Amino acid sequence: MSCRGLWPGSIALLMLMLCSPPVSAQNRRGTDEARLLRAAAAHESRGDFDAAEVALRELLEADPSSSGGLFALERVLRAKGETEQILPVVDAFLARDATSSGVRYLKLRVLAEFDLLDALEHEAELWFDLEQASEVPYREVARVYERAFGSERALRVLRRGREAAGGDALALEIGDLLAAMDDRDGAVDEWALAIGDDGAQTTAIARRVQGLTHGRDDAGRRLLRTLARSDLLPRRRAGARIALDLGLGAEALDLSKEVASNLNGRAREMFLNDVARRARDQDLVQTASWALSELGGDASTPAQRRQFDQRILDVALAAADTSAALTAQRRIAASFSAGSVDRRRATAQVIRLEGVGAEPGRLRQLLGDFRDEFPNAPELDDLAATVAAGLLARSDAAGAAAVLEGIEGPRSSVERAYLLFDAGEVEEGRQALLFALPGLEPSDATEVIQLVGLMGRLSTKGVQLLATAGVQAHRGQSSQAAAMLSEGAESLGQDERPPVLAEAARIAQRADLLSEAALIRERILSEFPDSPEVGEAALALARYRAASRDGVDAAIALLEDLIISRPNAAVVPDARVELERLRGRGG
Repeated sequence: MSCRGLWPGSIALLMLMLCSPPVSAQNRRGTDEARLLRAAAAHESRGDFDAAEVALRELLEADPSSSGGLFALERVLRAKGETEQILPVVDAFLARDATSSGVRYLKLRVLAEFDLLDALEHEAELWFDLEQASEVPYREVARVYERAFGSERALRVLRRGREAAGGDALALEIGDLLAAMDDRDGAVDEWALAIGDDGAQTTAIARRVQGLTHGRDDAGRRLLRTLARSDLLPRRRAGARIALDLGLGAEALDLSKEVASNLNGRAREMFLNDVARRARDQDLVQTASWALSELGGDASTPAQRRQFDQRILDVALAAADTSAALTAQRRIAASFSAGSVDRRRATAQVIRLEGVGAEPGRLRQLLGDFRDEFPNAPELDDLAATVAAGLLARSDAAGAAAVLEGIEGPRSSVERAYLLFDAGEVEEGRQALLFALPGLEPSDATEVIQLVGLMGRLSTKGVQLLATAGVQAHRGQSSQAAAMLSEGAESLGQDERPPVLAEAARIAQRADLLSEAALIRERILSEFPDSPEVGEAALALARYRAASRDGVDAAIALLEDLIISRPNAAVVPDARVELERLRGRGG
C-alpha cells in the first residue's frame, strides 16, 4: 500500500510508533532504576558505601538524568568523604536538563564547600543567564553566597534578582537577610512587602517578627503602621492578624474594628470569630470582648446573645478582668425575664463580682435591690456574707452588720462571728461560729473547727489574741495576723504557745505565705519538741522542703524522725505516704 492511500490520522499514528521508544523499553528503564535504587539503599543501610556507589553509578550511566540516583550518589560519596567526585556526574545531568534548580543548587553547594569560589561565581552567572527573569537562581545563589562570601555579597545578589524579576521580588529573603544583619527596620519594611497584596504570607511574617531576639514589639508596630496605611483590605486584615499574634492589644483592636467595618455577612462573622479566638489566646480581653459583642449584636434571639456574653465572661474571668466580666454578667442578668430563677442566679453572680471592688454604698444598694426582688432567695446567705466581707475589708463594720441584719445561714453567721470578734464580744462570736458549722462546706468547716476548738483550750488572754488575729486574717491581712500570733505567743503560758504558733502557721499557709509558715513551724520543732503540734508541723514542713530538689533529703529525714518518734500521731499515716512518694521520686 502507498502512503497516498493512508488516512492522515493513520500516518500520524505510524510516525508516532516509529519515533517513540517501545513502551516495554520505557517500563524496563523505570524498573531498572527502581531496582538499582533499592539495591543502593540496602547497601547504604548496611554501611557498604562502595557497593552502593557501584549500583548508583550503573544507574546514572544508563540514565544520567536520574535525579533520584544523583542525590543518592551525593549522599553516599559524602559518607565516604569523596563529595567532590559528584561534580562530573552533576555536569552530565545538567547537559541533559539545564533547568533543574535542585541539581544546580547542589553543584553550587559543593563548589562552596571545597572553596572553589571562581567556579562558584562562574556557575552562578551561568544560572542567571539561563533564567534571567526568574527569582529562583538569585534566591538559591544568595543562600550559598551568604556562607561563602558573607551577608553583604548575598544581599547584592538578592537586590540584583529584584531588578531582574521586577516588582517586590525576593522581599522575604531580603528581609530575612537584613534581620540577620541586625537591620531590624529594613527587615520589617521588606517583610511588609513580602506579605503580598492578598496577605498570603501573613503567617510566615508573623513568625519572623515573633522570632526577633530584641525590639519585637517596636518591629511589630512598624510593620502594622505600614499595613494599616494600605488601600488593600487583605493587607489591613493581615495587620490585624499579626497584631493579635504579637499580643499588641491597642493595635489589634483598632485594626480589627477597621477591617470588620469593611466586611459583611459570613466573611465578617468568620473574621470576628478568628479575632475572638486569637485575642483570647493572647489574653487580650478588650479585643476578645469587642469581637464577641459584635457577634452577639448580630444574634437574633436573647438566648443567642447570652451565649456570646457567656464567652466574654469566661474570657474576662480567665484573665482576671473583673470589669469586663461584670459588664458581660450584667447583660446576662438583664436578658432574663423579671422574677425568673435564671435572672435571680445571674443577678447573684453580679453581686459576687461587684464585691471585689465596688464602693460600700453600691454594695449595700445591690444587695438591697436583690432582697426586694427575691426576698426568699437561697443565695441571700452567700451574698450577704460576700457583701459583708467586702465592707469589713474596707473597715466598714457598721455597714457589714447592717447587711447581715435579718439574714440567717452558715456563711452570714461566719461573717457575724468576725464582726463580734472585732467588737470584743469573743464568746458571742464563738457561738456564731458553732451555729454556722453544720451548713459549711468541709473545707471551710475545718478552718472553723480548728479555730473554735483552740479557743476552748486557751486562757482569756489567748482567746482575745486569737480573735483579733482572726479578724485581721479574715480581712486579708494574713501576714500581719500570723506575725501577731507569733509575737503574742511569747506572753502566753508555756502550754498555750505551741497551739497558737500552729494557728499562725495555718493562717500563713492559707494565704500562700509558705516561707513564713515554714519559719513558724521550724520554731515549733525547735522550741517545743514534745508538744502535740509537732506532728502537724513536721509533716507540713517536710512537704514545704520537698518542693525544692535540694530539700528532699531534709524532708525525708523529717518524716523518718516523725514516724519513729511519734508512731501513734494522727498524721503518721499521711507521713508514711509522703515518705514513700519522696523515696520513689529519689529512686
